[in-house]
Amino acid sequence: MNLQILLSGASGAVGRTIGEVIASNSHFLLVGKASRQQFFEPDVEADVIVDFSHPALLARVIQFAVRRRLPLVTGTTGLDPALERKLEEAAEHIPVCHAANFSLGVNLLVRLAGQAASALGEGFDIEILEAHHRRKLDAPSGTARWLGQEVSKARGLNFESSGVNDRSNRRQARHQAEIGYQAIRGGDVAGEHTVFFLGDGERLELTHRSTDRQVFARGALAAASRITGRRAGMVDFADLVLGMH
Repeated sequence: MNLQILLSGASGAVGRTIGEVIASNSHFLLVGKASRQQFFEPDVEADVIVDFSHPALLARVIQFAVRRRLPLVTGTTGLDPALERKLEEAAEHIPVCHAANFSLGVNLLVRLAGQAASALGEGFDIEILEAHHRRKLDAPSGTARWLGQEVSKARGLNFESSGVNDRSNRRQARHQAEIGYQAIRGGDVAGEHTVFFLGDGERLELTHRSTDRQVFARGALAAASRITGRRAGMVDFADLVLGMH
């Protein structure tokens, strides 16, 4: 039986790719689309919602998902604290999988970065570099922030206060408790992330490069396939798809 999918953000770059993967796979059936110009039909039958949209649209999608008791898989980034709370509140009623990145490799990168930060200790400075296509709006990317959260936790640092996005006005030496972020925008880059661990006389670089948005589409659809039938609650993508705990 086909998995009936509602796709939010269908007109975006990742949304279009998800639509193409659905169309080419007999296990999935696209039964509705939503964008900022149109929304789902109120009585459409579906099994799950997949959302790669914009925070303004995601707010409507959350309300719809809770009202219809539909599982929600979302990769929308740039969420403010209020919208993050709405997702958490929705998870009291439906299963929700929210990830900054649905690439299997990136999820492994996040785990490895946390392990490296813990093992290398304060003698290594941490910098995070990310590159995306010219149309991406938020910076640093959601994945870069996710990496920052993981290495901050491993080092016992406060994520918000340790982050440095701009050193142009900082006339002082780098502090060991800083985590720096750099963002590159241009061309059609699907997504690249590198975590630098910079020590005296040596450095470690952990890098992931996405060359095709289908990696995000396949990961999101794998999550959609596995989240149906689960109890309400927040579900970690790596636990859901990779079985990582």
